[in-house]
Amino acid sequence: MRNKSTGAVAGNGLSPSFQDLLQASAFGTSRLKVSSHAQTRLQERGIQLSKSDWNRVETAVERASQKGSKDAYLMMGKVGLVVNVPNRTVITAMDHTSQTIVTNIDSIVVV
Repeated sequence: MRNKSTGAVAGNGLSPSFQDLLQASAFGTSRLKVSSHAQTRLQERGIQLSKSDWNRVETAVERASQKGSKDAYLMMGKVGLVVNVPNRTVITAMDHTSQTIVTNIDSIVVV
């Protein structure tokens, strides 16, 4: 089922994984990495992003980089991603409506 506010698709085992979407990006190679911790959290929490969502995440990370961010919290609808900006690595993922504290970040980007 697609979330109207984020476009995220609830995991059903049939949709491509987040990593698959990264590899299939329009850029030919992934510009971002997903840590094993983040992959686990995405699966556990049933978070899957469409290719369009993924492109928005890449754009947000680039914007954060231009502003000098090191560790950013990206808010996209109900989905939150913590990204190490210099390494272009997604560290973790969450539904920020149920998580109330995010630590070790220096910026927030609304996607």
